[in-house]
Amino acid sequence: MQDQLDHELERIDKLPKLGLLWVEYSAYALGVNIAPRKRSSKYCRLTRILVLIVNLSIIYSLVAFIMENYMISFETYVEAVLLTFQLSVGVVKMFHFQNKVESCSQLVFSTETGEVLKSLGLFQLDLPRKKELLSSVSLILLNNWMIIDRQVMFFFKIVCMPVLYYCVRPYFQYIFDCYIKDKDTCEMTLTYPAIVPYLQLGNYEFPSYVIRFFLLQSGPLWCFFAVFGFNSLFVVLTRYESGLIKVLRFLVQNSTSDILVPKDQRVKYLQCCVRLFARISSHHNQIENLFKYIILVQCSVSSILICMLLYKISTVLEVGWVWMGMIMVYFVTIALEITLYNVSAQKVESQSELLFHDWYNCSWYNESKEFKFMIKMMLLFSRRTFVLSVGGFTSLSHKFLVQVFRLSANFFLLLRNMNNK
Repeated sequence: MQDQLDHELERIDKLPKLGLLWVEYSAYALGVNIAPRKRSSKYCRLTRILVLIVNLSIIYSLVAFIMENYMISFETYVEAVLLTFQLSVGVVKMFHFQNKVESCSQLVFSTETGEVLKSLGLFQLDLPRKKELLSSVSLILLNNWMIIDRQVMFFFKIVCMPVLYYCVRPYFQYIFDCYIKDKDTCEMTLTYPAIVPYLQLGNYEFPSYVIRFFLLQSGPLWCFFAVFGFNSLFVVLTRYESGLIKVLRFLVQNSTSDILVPKDQRVKYLQCCVRLFARISSHHNQIENLFKYIILVQCSVSSILICMLLYKISTVLEVGWVWMGMIMVYFVTIALEITLYNVSAQKVESQSELLFHDWYNCSWYNESKEFKFMIKMMLLFSRRTFVLSVGGFTSLSHKFLVQVFRLSANFFLLLRNMNNK
């Protein structure tokens, strides 16, 4: 007979998960198939080659603009520097997750199907109120997925803002130049400052201006897929892990309940809890190995980007509110990007700290020797909380987030003082 929890997990698996779906599509657009059970990987290699060629072409154009205007002023090419960093990190992320695509797809599969909770044997025990227990566990999981969807889609809307700005800016600029300012000659400007190389063959240009224009237009889209897709994947995996710990906490809290767990079933019940803890620990280690080093890259680049954005904000204060609004949207996107990493990791750490107290606070002192022994062992194992490291140097947390912003502010002050001299 199938475990009741397994049946409920299959039902939850079939429910629509909008946040995870957009994450899968974003990764797939870069040629990384993190959900092979849903879609084929047949054209992923070709997609990655195309994405790499286009991104390198845009990065080369941005670097060419930076070198051309290097001696003028930093304000002239700071936007090109920002986009160069963003595109470069996107390429690094694409190769990183493709290199670990098997581990990544396994984590996504385990998260979506609830593999960690399957075959625990918990609902095969002789428990008097299985229905109530199952309902409570199911409610925790469903609420957790609702939180995941809300957070991911909120980030989706934030990331869309700078992308839409870069995509529509040349068209609005063209309308303004041609029909409002009454210019005698007007032409479509490029999406952002860049010098795209081309060959002049008589009266023809290769590639043509139209191709160069749309090449640069695709840049913000590649940034969107990399920023939203892989960062939101971290949110999905860590938030789901915190939900698993919350389920375990609920089970541990009720391990000595006379209503839910009879005294003769408590040792077996606690064994199921220990088994779940071991699985969550393994699941956590997989997330840690997948994101450990890419988080280090992300945090380093985000510090630089925030520093440059602060500098850009200080230089556009006299230009106008339109530029100021665009820069502020970009700043919020980068700040939210690094914030999501730290807040999600802090949630996992906080839940694991509470789990330690739940092991101790259950009425274990009135139970059998075997029950007490398992509690003692779990207190030893739970003393080390689940943390996500930044390249092995430090761990993601609220404290680290403050340190990143403080470091960015210090770099900004240094940059401003150097430019004033």
